[in-house]
This record gives sequence, C-alpha cells and structure tokens, in this order.
Amino acid sequence: MSLTLGKEIAVSTSYIKSNPAVPIYKGEETLENLFGMIYHIEIGFYEKEKEKIKEYIIVDFKDYTLAKADKEDLLDKAREYCKIKGKDLESNVEIFLLDNEETESFVEKLFDNMKFIRGLTTKRG
Repeated sequence: MSLTLGKEIAVSTSYIKSNPAVPIYKGEETLENLFGMIYHIEIGFYEKEKEKIKEYIIVDFKDYTLAKADKEDLLDKAREYCKIKGKDLESNVEIFLLDNEETESFVEKLFDNMKFIRGLTTKRG
C-alpha cells in the first residue's frame, strides 16, 4: 500500500471544554478501590458556518490488562454517565477506553494546547 498526503483542510475550533473527571470505584468509594476515571471533553467547531459540538468520553482504567467483562463494565459506566448527562450516543459522542499512559498523554497534550491557544488569544499588543 502506498500512502500519500492530501490537501490541507482548514479546521476552526470555537472552544475546548473539559468537564470534571468522574471516578469509577470497584466497591466502596475509597482510593484503594479506584478502578478508573471518566474524562469528558467537548470540542466546538464550525461546519458549513454552523457551530457543532463533538464530545469525547475517555475512560482511563488503572490496570493495564483487563478482562473482557471488566472492559464491558467500564463501557457500561461510561454509557450510564452519558445517560445521566443527557448525551446523545448516536450522533455527537464517542467513548474511548484507554490505559493510564495513553490517557495521561492525550489529556496532557489537550490541556497544553488549550493553554497555548488561550495564551495566543488573550495576548495584548
């Protein structure tokens, strides 16, 4: 297979919002029972001059290897979170299961970009 680069596509992001993280416990709500975290990030963008929102539900789990049943349980909790928040899973929400390292790297890069973008937009001449 031969890969090629296409033409650039302009992307206009109107905002990036991170909602409070939600812990998932296995048993009692104690630090020792922390099983995962839900991160909910919203990105506003323009498509054909109309603002739209894409939402990402990222489930960070603490164990690097999980049984299939545990992964399904985490996805069920993410879906429950979406239902509580009134989010439409069919159109504008994506759910991802990620391990600690992947999630931390993704969230760190996202927040670094948010700080950088905010710095550029708030600079005064």
